[in-house]
Amino acid sequence: MQLTAQYQALPPMNEQSVKRDKTLDKIATALQLSLEDSASRTIASQMQSQISTYSQELMNTNDAIGMTQIADGALSSLSESAQTLNDLSVRSNSASLSGLEQQALQAQFQRTQTSMQDIVNTTSYNEKPLLDSSVSPKNLTLGDQDAISAYGDTLSSAQSDVGAAANSYISHANTLLGQITQISAAKSQIADTDIAKAISDFQNTNRQLDTAMLASAHQTQFLRESIGRLLG
Repeated sequence: MQLTAQYQALPPMNEQSVKRDKTLDKIATALQLSLEDSASRTIASQMQSQISTYSQELMNTNDAIGMTQIADGALSSLSESAQTLNDLSVRSNSASLSGLEQQALQAQFQRTQTSMQDIVNTTSYNEKPLLDSSVSPKNLTLGDQDAISAYGDTLSSAQSDVGAAANSYISHANTLLGQITQISAAKSQIADTDIAKAISDFQNTNRQLDTAMLASAHQTQFLRESIGRLLG
């Protein structure tokens, strides 16, 4: 009974030694995937291909989001300027205005119109124009409030369309990000070693092994002393 108790430290010591060696091997190779495991390698390769495909699609979607944001900003500026045109048109209908005041309003109207047309002409993404003639203010005149109002409605409709497109792109980008994250996590479980965790496991296993070895050494010394006493 006494001899059996004295050797109880050996099984856990052997177990911890095996665990330590396996963990150390993971750290050294940085791969949990065995070279002989062709099926796992194939699955990991397919997952990486999916990640690459989704990542490229995400980049394209981000470009689309960028385009819609630029277009929306330009349309917002046009809408604000369209309101200025409408205000100038309303003021010009006042019978109390002098000729000089009418001329001043006309000049301001034209300056605003020119600025708006510059926005239409220069709004682009990677040198690709984003606005077309449907949002051009060229044909508007100071005295035609109905046309100015209709133009404002056109801008509002365009903004609504761009906003809907932007929301769709953003939703798609979030979906792609989720897919990339999930596949990357799955691939990591199959093919990649978490080095930080492996090192922590190694240190923990090594401490347990040291404890087992110390217990074994103590028990061996105790056994020797007991045998020495028996032998006189």
